[in-house]
Amino acid sequence: MAISSLGVGSGLDLNQIVGDLLNSERVPKEERFNKREERIEAQISAYGGLSSGIEQLNGALKELSGFELSQSASVSDSSVAEVTADGTAANGNFSLQVNQLAQAQSLASAPGDFADSDAEVGAGQLEIQVGDRSAVTINVEEGQTLRDLRNSINESEAGVTASIVNDGNGARLVLNANETGADNTISVSATEDPAGSGLSRLDGNNLVETRAAQDAEAVVDGLTVTSSSNTLDDTIEGLNIELTGTSASPATVSVSEDQGELRDALQAFVDQYNSLVGQTRELTAFDPEEDESSVLTGDSTVRGIRSRLGDALMNPADVPDANVQTFAELGIVSNRDGTLTFDTGRFNQAVDNNGFENVSEVVREIGGRMEEVTSSFVGPDGLIGTRTDGLRNDLERINQQRENLDTRLERMEERLVGQFSRMDSAVAQMQNTGDYLTGQLANMPLAQNNS
Repeated sequence: MAISSLGVGSGLDLNQIVGDLLNSERVPKEERFNKREERIEAQISAYGGLSSGIEQLNGALKELSGFELSQSASVSDSSVAEVTADGTAANGNFSLQVNQLAQAQSLASAPGDFADSDAEVGAGQLEIQVGDRSAVTINVEEGQTLRDLRNSINESEAGVTASIVNDGNGARLVLNANETGADNTISVSATEDPAGSGLSRLDGNNLVETRAAQDAEAVVDGLTVTSSSNTLDDTIEGLNIELTGTSASPATVSVSEDQGELRDALQAFVDQYNSLVGQTRELTAFDPEEDESSVLTGDSTVRGIRSRLGDALMNPADVPDANVQTFAELGIVSNRDGTLTFDTGRFNQAVDNNGFENVSEVVREIGGRMEEVTSSFVGPDGLIGTRTDGLRNDLERINQQRENLDTRLERMEERLVGQFSRMDSAVAQMQNTGDYLTGQLANMPLAQNNS
């Protein structure tokens, strides 16, 4: 708040002096504020990146703690069947031979009965029944064509699909049962009204069977099984068998645990763990040549995270039927730099000696324990969140200190301006007095004689 006339009396640049005095107070403190803010913001950013790395590791641990046994099934002759397992089937091999596939019955009008799709079919009632379903009656009006009847049948939901096929002998109405199986035969009864209308051409006695209704027949481990469809979903517990073709000799169906899925999940965990170790090493590194530390060098929070993760990793599981209880015994071993290596050969041997389910339980238990640890690091109430909140509070305190400094400097400026104004006035008054005395002395007789 400098005054433009300040320094007129003394001839000094008092505005500059006041500014220099204020800057001597402001600049060092603002530099300290800026450095502290820069470091705190870098720490907040570092914790954000660390939190992201921990969340990725947490995702890999969720896969381990929630791992569910799955199975894979394969058929030596893929043209015979497709087999899927739901995880509850017994592991092993069985033979499968398909003698015949299930098929739906198909009936067609006699060749030459209708010239084309626009031929009239006659009048009366057409009753259609499939298997033991309720019969459906279709009223056929005089003048209706073969095309009209086809549409009426498809709209009736009688359990058949009607189509018209031109085979060179005219148009033929074809009825296909919607469901396969020997019991799903089609029964058609035509009642002419009036008699002789021609509708009897579509009576079941006058239709030609172009494909017989048939059950699927397969031989499973020497036992013959039949099904109205080509899906065998209850023949072997835990397996769904979709028959796709017949075979002259048995094919082999193999069912086993999908061990590759667990290996992949463990490898993903090792990769994420190593990534986090590398991240923490970079955040806490110190360069002795440059005498420069990283943003979180010496940070106790990072040390605590590494320590708690290491403890959870090393603590054994408690699976009574397993002779392996640690990740190290499953092939996940620690290196000198803190990273992990996954020895799949040791893992496979552990599975062979202890059983896949026991090994899976060990993985679930250790993975769940480590997941609890990583979950305690992230989130609003987690260790990192608490530390970040403290840093944000430090930023708020710095902002408050800036405001307090501005207020103090404003008061200091007012005081300095007042002091220098009074000094300037005193100097001006003294200057005026001196000028007056000099003039008086110059007019005295002694001064004139000397001159």
